[in-house]
Formats: sequence, C-alpha cells, structure tokens
Amino acid sequence: MRNDSTQTEPIPRAARNGAEDRRAPAEPGIGSSLAVFGVLLAALAATSLYNYLLFHTIAELVAVAIAIAVFIVAWNARTMRENGYLLVAGTGLLFVAGVELVHTLAYDGMGIFAGYGANLPTQLWIASRYLLAGTLLAAPLLLRRNPGPRRVVAAFAGVTALLLLSIFVVPVFPDCYVEGVGLTPFKIWSEYVIAALLALGAVAVYRLRGVFSPRVTSHLVAAVLVMIASELAFTLYISVYGLSNMVGHLLMVLSFGLIYVAFVETGIRQPYAVLFTGLAASEERLRREKDLLGQYLDIAGVLFVVLDTDGRVALINRRASEVLGYPADAVVGEPWVERFVPAAERERYRALFAGLMRGDTGPAEYANAPVLTADGGERIIAWHTAVLRDRNGAVCGTLSSGEDITEQQHAEAALGRANAKLNLLAGITRHDILNQITVARAYIDFAGEDSANPAIRDYLERARTAVEEIQKQVEFSRDYQDMGVREPAWQRPEDLVRESVADLALPAGVRVRVDLAGLEVYADPMVKKVFYNLIDNAVRHGGAVTEVRFSCVRSGQDLLILCEDDGTGIPDNEKEAIFGETYRRRHGHGLFLVSGILGITGITIRETGVSGKGARFEITVPNGAYRFGDGGA
Repeated sequence: MRNDSTQTEPIPRAARNGAEDRRAPAEPGIGSSLAVFGVLLAALAATSLYNYLLFHTIAELVAVAIAIAVFIVAWNARTMRENGYLLVAGTGLLFVAGVELVHTLAYDGMGIFAGYGANLPTQLWIASRYLLAGTLLAAPLLLRRNPGPRRVVAAFAGVTALLLLSIFVVPVFPDCYVEGVGLTPFKIWSEYVIAALLALGAVAVYRLRGVFSPRVTSHLVAAVLVMIASELAFTLYISVYGLSNMVGHLLMVLSFGLIYVAFVETGIRQPYAVLFTGLAASEERLRREKDLLGQYLDIAGVLFVVLDTDGRVALINRRASEVLGYPADAVVGEPWVERFVPAAERERYRALFAGLMRGDTGPAEYANAPVLTADGGERIIAWHTAVLRDRNGAVCGTLSSGEDITEQQHAEAALGRANAKLNLLAGITRHDILNQITVARAYIDFAGEDSANPAIRDYLERARTAVEEIQKQVEFSRDYQDMGVREPAWQRPEDLVRESVADLALPAGVRVRVDLAGLEVYADPMVKKVFYNLIDNAVRHGGAVTEVRFSCVRSGQDLLILCEDDGTGIPDNEKEAIFGETYRRRHGHGLFLVSGILGITGITIRETGVSGKGARFEITVPNGAYRFGDGGA
C-alpha cells in the first residue's frame, strides 16, 4: 500500500536573507533538528523489525504532523506574504495530510475499514501523492498571482472531495494493489508520473531560486529529490510489509524532515526567510526610489512642504530649506504655523488648515502667503496646497508646493506705483490738453463768425475737424490706458450687455436679444466696452438695424460668443481691416479697442457675416476661460 505523503513543500519566501544565509554559519537549531531526524529514522527502522504496522503508523503520523505544522506557518503568514507560493503549498499540504491520515487508518492490519483489503490504502496513497505533486507544481506557477486564501482552500477542498468520492462513493478510481499479485500497472506508472511531476516542481522552484533564501531552496530541492527516490522505491514492493515498502517510508520521513527544516524550523527561527520573500530586494528598491524621489524634490526649483495631521513638518525639500534658512533636519517635526507663519497670519492659517483636515475645504487651495525666515525676515510664497489621504480615504496631511515670489511682488508693487504715477501724469496732461482744445475750438468759432472770406472759413473748418480728431485721440487714450491695469476676473456677459443697452439709450425700433444665461468669462474688467462697442457699432454703421442678437455655441473645447445683427453687414474686403488701428480714421476706435481688450486674456474676435445680410462677430473664448453658472467648465 504505499507510503504516506511525500511532501516537498517549496518553502516560500526567503527574501532578504539570501546574503545573510551566505554569511552566517548553519544554525545550531537546524543541525540539532537534522540529528533528531537521523535518530528517528534509525528508531523507525528498528521498530519495523519489531512491528511493521507500528512502524508504518508512526512514519505516517510524523509526515502528517509536519504537513499540518507547515500549514499553520503558511496560514498565519497569509497577510504578510509577498507572493502566493507559501499559501498554496501550505494549504495543499494540509489536504494531503488529511488524505494520508485516512490512508494510515485504512492500512492493512488496522481493522478500521473492514472489507476493503490492501487495495484501499494503496489507492488513498496514490491519491495523496497526485495531490502532493500537483501542489508542489502549482505553487511556483502561482507565485506572482497572490490568490485569495478562500479561493485556495475551496480549490483544494474540491479536488480532495472528488478524489475521496471516486474511491469510497463512486468507485471509479483504478485498482492499485491485488492480493497475491501485488502492484497494478496503474499504481506503478502513477509512481513514475508522480516522480516526474515532483521533478518538474523542483525545477520550477530552482528557476525561482532568487525568490527564496539559499537555505530554504537547498532544503526544499533536497526534500523533493529524496521524495522522488521514495516514490521509486514504492514501485518495487510486492507485499505491503516488504523491504522496499519500508525503505520508501524511511525516505518519505527523511523528505518530510527536510521540509520541516525548510518551512517550520527556518520559518520560526528566521521568519523572514520564509514569510518575506523578496523583502530585501523590495526594501532596496524602495530605498532607491526614495533616494531618487529625494533627488527630484531637491532639484526642483519650487518649495515642497508636507505637514502631518497635527500641522507639523513631515518632509521638506532643499529649496524650502534654503528659503527658510534652516537645515532640513531642524525643520522636520516643527509646527509650521507657529514657527514659520507671521503672527498676524497665524489665526487665519490655523483655521484654513483645520478646514483642510476636516475636509471642509476643496481638494486644493492657492494662496500667496508670507513665511518667516531664520534671519527674522519674510518671504512671500505662492502656495498650492493639496490634501493627502491614506488608502482608506482618510486625511493624513497636506502637500504644499510653492514658489518664492518676493522679488516678483516687490517688482510688481514698484511697477504699480510707477504706473499710478504715469497714469496720474497722463490724466493731468489729458485734462490740460482737453482744456486747451476747448479754448482752441472757441477761438475757431469766434474767428469764423468775424470772417466773411470763404477761403478763411474753409481753413477754419478744417482746423475744427483736426481739433476734433485730436480730442477723439485724447479721449481714446483714456480708455486704452485702462486696459490691463486691473487683474482679469470672472464676469457675466449677459449682465454686461444689459448694462450697455441701458447706457446707449438705443433708438426706438432697435432691440437687443440675449441668450447667454449663466455664462461667465474670464476677461479684463473693461470687457463691458466690448459689448458696448459691438452694439453701438451695429446701430451706427449697420444701416437699418432692428435687432442685435447675442448667443453662444461650443466649438470643440472652446466657446463662441456670437453677436449678430440684421443690418447691411461688412464688405468682404474690410472684414479684417475693421479691427486695425488705422481704420479709426473713418469709423473711430471701437473695434480696435474691442480686439485689444479681448486679447489680454487670449480671447479673439473676427467678423464672419455675409455682406448685405448683416454682421456676425464671433468671439472665441478658449477652454478654461469660460464657465457656466454652476462654476463648471
């Protein structure tokens, strides 16, 4: 009948230990265990001379106990595994142990399964061997897949149940032993097949030897080789109490002893050798990636600061350290607000940070804020702050990237002061020029009234026209001067159109229709003059205009704001010229100013109407510069 289970559990992982195993001498405990197994084998051999049934029972129970011990190690390490080998091999050995235990109880002479004879335990033996060989071959193939524990247990339970049903319930399992004849061809060829499967499992483990520690790999391969020898011994016996049967069982116990050393002894004395396969490589890879990330952060020209949930600095890069004037190790662990935020700003930033930790604020905040430096000065930083969350979605801190804009802010402030002075000077000059123009026009009028000479009156009229042109130029400079002075903002074209209509006091019979509900555009604050000029231009130069319509339509990712009228339209040869600066000589500055105001924020305008059927102006608002009432793009 054959011997119990020869299990070569390819002891799963041995990661970081590879180098340590090469350096360290053999563990005294492992040497002692091997010596104990040597004594056990000698005692078993002696026991077989006294009572073969006792010998067989002890040998099988030793194998069963070791298989169960391996399963316990594997199952308790299932949450720490880095691959699926240990879980698959350990679980498979548990079910092999179950079948072998039934085999032991059914052995000829035990008297538990009456009426079956020696064929039943031999069938159970072959079933357990196929299960064992399949386990040791499947485990390496599933090493990288990490199958779930429940799926592994369910798979082995299903296979084991089918094997037992084919032997006890639906007896379709081939006979393996015939009384008076001996082993059947099926049994003998099965042993060879099982030996071949075990050999393939050993090759698979050897090819993956980099995943195991050298000690685990060597004991595991040795166990498989001994197990193969055991299988071959079981092809030779005629009597279940014969010599070759006894040799097979002794080799089986030896193979399980090697498995014990590989899985249990090594796994308990040096858990990382079995449970944390590849950990050394993973740690080394993690260290390299961490160092590389540190280099990236240090090379970056922006500041990076990570705060934990208590508002203390958890990480800071080189640029942030340079700006603050402190070494990084002096900053880590410090409370950011209390240490690096000016006193006047602390309360506001405490409230902001608390809101981020509670999730009350959006996922990202942008702000310019001062920070205190080691020399007592302040630097202005443009911060972008994002909330960090753990794998469960809980807030675990913030990551802020910032740019030192101190000099930029000072330069902008200086430029603003200079512009204010220039604007003041320009305003005073413009006021004085307009006053002088008023005086000049008065003298021209007086001179015209006192002169009866037609030629002189013609010259005076030309002088009046020139003075009026100068006045228009000066008044246009006031509008053009205000372009780009203030920062762009989100504005509602619908409201701007209605305000423009109210300011223009349109003639009777002209109506303006607006279909821009909810639309907002990011544009210069002077964008109202765009709609004002478009309506004014249509009424003054469009002929018999009765309606001006404003609407919008998407064009790819951009948005088109349309201004259409039912007037005479624009001739094809003037569609581009109307936006030019020189076009003002006949029609004023309106459309030139419109184009300039829109261009500040990247918005463009063109005329696409059909001459004779009305003008059609298309204002193209790029993606990101428009949104609708809910704030969505």
